[in-house]
Amino acid sequence: MIEYFSQRPYLILIMAAVIALTVFVCVKAGKASAARSRENEAIMKKLKEENELRNEFAVLTQRTVSEAQPERLFRGVALNLQKRISDSSDMLGEFEKLTQEQREIYALSFVEEDGSEKLSDFFRANGAPLTLAALDGIKRIFGGRAAEIFEAELNAFDPENEEASFIPEQIQAFDSEFAQLTAGGATARAAGKFITENAEKFTIS
Repeated sequence: MIEYFSQRPYLILIMAAVIALTVFVCVKAGKASAARSRENEAIMKKLKEENELRNEFAVLTQRTVSEAQPERLFRGVALNLQKRISDSSDMLGEFEKLTQEQREIYALSFVEEDGSEKLSDFFRANGAPLTLAALDGIKRIFGGRAAEIFEAELNAFDPENEEASFIPEQIQAFDSEFAQLTAGGATARAAGKFITENAEKFTIS
């Protein structure tokens, strides 16, 4: 065999290349598998946390609301509103059954989920009446410049609004400014505080 390969040195190079390629593929596959495993673990952890939050705030009481951290309260209430609507055979009808305050909290949960980094991502992923309820919520809990930016982007993404212009550079600037105004979980804190101050609007027993 040694003589065979000595007479055909190119085969050694081919075998070496094949072995190197095999090792490379195995390493890449291992890294991909590890990455998928981490992603799955993160998803499972998120689902577990959401289930705990949903259960914790499934039945709201004055004590539950007054003792809860604002961010946790907001997310727990929002998750239960999301479940209520997603479980309905008529999601729009169920949304319309909510109180105005509940609609705003429900909508703000999607602002935080879809638009925490770029507000424009929220408008790309959602439409009316969710975006309109979110605008009401932003006006209520923030007002000022944050509400101005939100309304400007809402108009820019509205295909029926012929008076508003969609300028990518302006949208990018709005995204950056809105992210600064709502950084550090400000939306969740403000929304949670609003729930605490208006507990009777969220079916308190």
